[in-house]
Amino acid sequence: MIIMLVMATFIIIGLFLYLSNKPEPSIGKTLKVETPKPTEDVIVEPPKLVINEASQLNLPYTTQAPFANWNIHEESCEEAALLMVHYYLIGSQIEIIPPAAANQELIDMVSWQKTNYSQEKDLNMSEMGKLATDYYGYKSQVTEDITADNIKQAISEGKPVMVPIITHALGNPYYGPNPTYHILVIKGYNPTGVITNDAGVKEGKDYFYSWDTLWRAIDAQTAQMNQGRDMLVVTK
Repeated sequence: MIIMLVMATFIIIGLFLYLSNKPEPSIGKTLKVETPKPTEDVIVEPPKLVINEASQLNLPYTTQAPFANWNIHEESCEEAALLMVHYYLIGSQIEIIPPAAANQELIDMVSWQKTNYSQEKDLNMSEMGKLATDYYGYKSQVTEDITADNIKQAISEGKPVMVPIITHALGNPYYGPNPTYHILVIKGYNPTGVITNDAGVKEGKDYFYSWDTLWRAIDAQTAQMNQGRDMLVVTK
């Protein structure tokens, strides 16, 4: 009997301890959940373009009359300008485009225009851009009312610039007797002016013109071509 009473006592004590330590049900209780803080979008600004005081691109050169055959290439300044830019865009490291290659490529470009445009004519900047796209498959951008900063920025980005001018307004002593509409390729600049590849004369490689001279020559073509201070940039 005593043993049974002792066992019953232990059972009662064990049951009391179990019930007193049983976890409460979670029904009806609000659980606190930590919501992760949203990560803030990190805005990465592109590096600012550094426009140096002076800059110059390595642009291959050709005259528009590679063998002094002006009777054939008197009107080939647009083609010569575009050809120099083309050689630059394909990564050519030569300084002078071989005359035989340049001569044939200019003839081919003129022939292509006569077939596809019905004529070879003086081209404004928009028409030059179209030729660059139609013939070479390049992209083009015409900027109007340019300043020196537009030219400096393009050159700093590694892009040669083409501008329309009247030849004799440049004051270049190597030009022939008659002033004419012309496309000038700018490949560099410094504080006092621009460095060009001028296909209009055989001495035109790295030819320098002051800023004032450049603007005067560009303005001189406005009456003839009905375009102002425009520039053309051609890219792949």
